[in-house]
Amino acid sequence: MSEIDELVVSFIANVNINDDKTNEIAIKITNLIKHKKCKLVQIIVSLKDRFISEDEKERIKALKCLSSVLYNSEPDQLLKNDVSVIVNFYMSKITDNAVMLECFMGLNALMSMKYITIDETTKLLKFLQKDYQSKDYLAAVRNYPFEILLNVYNRWFTQLKDNKNFADLFIQTYISVASGEKDPRNLLISFQINKLIVTTFKVESFQFSQALFDILFSYFPITFKPPKDDPYRISNSDLKLALRSAISASDIFAQDAFSNLIDKLGATSPAIKNDTLLTLLACINKFGGKACIEFWLPMWTALKFEIMHGGDSSETYLDPLAENKSNDLITEGTTPQVSNLQSNYHLSLDILRALAYQLVELDESAFNKYVVHILDELKPNFEFTKDLRQSCNTLAAIGSANLITFNKVVDLALPLFLENTTEISKLKLMLLNLSYFLDSYIKVTKSLENDKEKLEDFIKNNHLNNSKDEILMILGMALTGNSKIEVTVRTLSVIQFTKMIKMEGYLTKEEMSLIIQYITETILTDNNKNIYCACLEGLKVISQTHEDLVYEVSLKELLNLLPNRFDELILYHKDDELIQVEVILKVILDFTTSRHVLIKESIVALSQKLTEVYITGDSEAVDYCFLILSTIYSLLDNNFAVLDENTVSEIKEQTEESLFSILKNNKGDNSILFDNQNLSLLSNILYFANVNFKRNQHQTELLRYTKLFVDTDKILENPSRLVLPYVKILSALDKDCKFDEASSVMERTVALIENSNKNAMTNLEKVGYMEMITILTNKWYNSNMESALIERYVNWDDQSTVNLEMIAWIGKGLIMKNSASSSIILSHFLELLNDKNIGIIVSKLFELFVVDINSMNKRKGITWTNNVKLLYKQKFFNDVFQNLVTSYKAPNLSLDIKCNYLTALSLILKHTPNKLVEQFMVDLLPMLLQALEMPNSEVRISALDTLKDTTEKFGLLITENIDTLIPLLLKLVVPGSKFNDVLVRLLSLQLLGLLATSVPLNYLKPYKEEVINGLLLTLSDKKRVVRKQCIDTRQIYFELGQVPFE
Repeated sequence: MSEIDELVVSFIANVNINDDKTNEIAIKITNLIKHKKCKLVQIIVSLKDRFISEDEKERIKALKCLSSVLYNSEPDQLLKNDVSVIVNFYMSKITDNAVMLECFMGLNALMSMKYITIDETTKLLKFLQKDYQSKDYLAAVRNYPFEILLNVYNRWFTQLKDNKNFADLFIQTYISVASGEKDPRNLLISFQINKLIVTTFKVESFQFSQALFDILFSYFPITFKPPKDDPYRISNSDLKLALRSAISASDIFAQDAFSNLIDKLGATSPAIKNDTLLTLLACINKFGGKACIEFWLPMWTALKFEIMHGGDSSETYLDPLAENKSNDLITEGTTPQVSNLQSNYHLSLDILRALAYQLVELDESAFNKYVVHILDELKPNFEFTKDLRQSCNTLAAIGSANLITFNKVVDLALPLFLENTTEISKLKLMLLNLSYFLDSYIKVTKSLENDKEKLEDFIKNNHLNNSKDEILMILGMALTGNSKIEVTVRTLSVIQFTKMIKMEGYLTKEEMSLIIQYITETILTDNNKNIYCACLEGLKVISQTHEDLVYEVSLKELLNLLPNRFDELILYHKDDELIQVEVILKVILDFTTSRHVLIKESIVALSQKLTEVYITGDSEAVDYCFLILSTIYSLLDNNFAVLDENTVSEIKEQTEESLFSILKNNKGDNSILFDNQNLSLLSNILYFANVNFKRNQHQTELLRYTKLFVDTDKILENPSRLVLPYVKILSALDKDCKFDEASSVMERTVALIENSNKNAMTNLEKVGYMEMITILTNKWYNSNMESALIERYVNWDDQSTVNLEMIAWIGKGLIMKNSASSSIILSHFLELLNDKNIGIIVSKLFELFVVDINSMNKRKGITWTNNVKLLYKQKFFNDVFQNLVTSYKAPNLSLDIKCNYLTALSLILKHTPNKLVEQFMVDLLPMLLQALEMPNSEVRISALDTLKDTTEKFGLLITENIDTLIPLLLKLVVPGSKFNDVLVRLLSLQLLGLLATSVPLNYLKPYKEEVINGLLLTLSDKKRVVRKQCIDTRQIYFELGQVPFE
């Protein structure tokens, strides 16, 4: 048996068993032919007996083998004679219904061959047109005629364009093949071919336009829902888009498409109407103005109801194009596209806009007729203020097409409602409706942003310029000339002012400055929340495009208003307008977000102000300094991600000297150095000033700061509060910096801590020195030095609190970098929990291992400051949890020792993400329930927090323990116990309320009366927040099991 025969036999054996194998064999046979190691005729000879076999399955396998070989062949691989013979062979077999799929597969491959003739192609097309009945075959068979048509189109494109008879036959064949098709995969190809026909053979297809359109529109609207196991992954969106693209492909469909789509606008289904509107919009954009002249009036009539009774708040994403955010502009030379918000209301407006564009491009008089007709219908609405919002939005949408439409609409519409009035109701309406025309201006300018010449022409010649002074006057009076109780009017004026600045080229620099000044005055002098938010948003939006102007007009003014003394009154423009320092600082903090210049200038100016305030030296200066420091810290913390290296370097260079002068200027009780909160804030500010500072300067800075604090200020000789800023700066610097003094600093720090009882070290100072130990351990003690570190400084014989705390801080530095050496310290601490004397002290130190230190947290884009691992808490929790649970369950354990384990666990949970805890809930829940009875409020709070966060996810587990949990919670809500502090009572009430939605009703209902009565005493709790939560929780249980009233 020859190699070819072997391959053929192998192919036949694998048909319908292993498709990958058959394809592999077909490729091998094709390669043999390609490299002239065999001829196609040899394959046919090998399959000859099977071709004529009476066994249907044998004929199918044989033809599939030949077709698979052809499918894998190159277009120029077969000679002209081979192609002719094989085509005739397939045409002789095509009447055999059993092998139709395999015949079509082979013919489809042949249609792309180089030497296929037009006569052979015509023969196949005639068969498909006259003798092929698609309804007799499955979808897989029906797919091939569509593929054949695509191959014919690609192979004979030139001949189809030049030969009318050939093109007619192609179109007639398509009509015959496509009629009645239902398979989604085949429909996608059908819509594609239809589109190719009407765009490529426009003249030839005109006589078939009705039939071609009927094939398409019979599927409109698409209601297809894909099955879950669809191998082709065809979605409803795919079909909608393909059909829409085909219907709107050529204006030969204009008459049929417009009339049928207008009829469909009467559909009651919002989804169908949405699809219709999108298709109608696509048709308008593709067909052009000439096709629209006849149909704009019936379109307006059909759309008017949707517009007048719709609303711009009904935004729903009903169509896949809704996600195409690039379609919300009209670019010059193109047609208007659908806006990003795909509600039917907005789509209707988009259609009117597209009509305006097409008509004005065709003939300005046609557009004039269009807009005048619509205006005449809408005019009564202006007189009676009925549907005024929709009317203005309609006209503004029409005007947003280009300069001509904009000017025409502005000339006709603005005089109808724009007037200076003192009537609040009219003023509100005017401000609301003016917004649509400002939006219209913005849409036109955005559409022209790639054509500077036309953009400049629009900015110069738009007719809204004629009303600019009047609009500014009206908005200015609405904002400043009305009482503060007119919140709506004042808010609307701020919104419109903001929008006017967004209008490219509309306002001069002086006019923008005036608006910024208006908004700044308003945000400072009006304490209404809505107005504050509107002004804040306005300043943010304006600073995106005019940051320098906002700095000069607004931020400088705000900074200059800050007094040098906390008790000075701030009078703003009017004698009766008093402004609080807190308000100014809050505004600065809120609106400078994410703007480099504003953030930098704010920090620099506030640092200078801090120096001026501190010089006063009075008792209130400390409070004022706290406000300023809090603002600077928040500006740095909130905007860390947007402050680049250069900006941070500039901030540091301009502020560090003044900050250090304050730090070193000791004024006793009024000193920042001796105020815990101010010192902490200032230290963290120095951290931010260094963490993103030029990295190549970190080594120099490390040496400079060490010399300053250690050598000059001698913080390691005696306890000093200056250790706090030094520690924060150390934590900010590059961990790869060479720090030769690290061992010396560690030794001297440990010595200071060990003598803390003798040298009068304060708690804050102790925390600073302890944090220094952690930072040194984490950053400058590598794995080779860790053993020596533990041997030198970890003394388990000394069980004093100070020594245990110091060991814990060393352990923290090791744990945070997932060091193997950390297990030595951790295992000893776990053992010490069982110690009757120091177990309670050790249990509280477990919180230290997982508590976050702000300056040691990982920040996006900053990887060089420390060796803290992202998942260190997960590893730590996995290491200790099972040990704690096992030890807790040990027999003959006293209650005090159990309390130690529960305390340690609860304090760990307090700082551990809930996702890490979930997998341990089965073992953890019994311990949490017992923790609720422990005489420690922190333990109770931690247990309640964990229960609250996991109740919804573990409803079944909670349900099994409901008989224990509810009585415990009812004990915790009772005021009076020293361990039931406010947070314990509040969390217990919240958890009780949460149980009502997480536990099945039949389990919870027996406790209904018990809970309602058990909360009676809590109704008179001293804390309002507890009383309110108690009322809400009792109401939930009152309604438990009741049918909601409809």
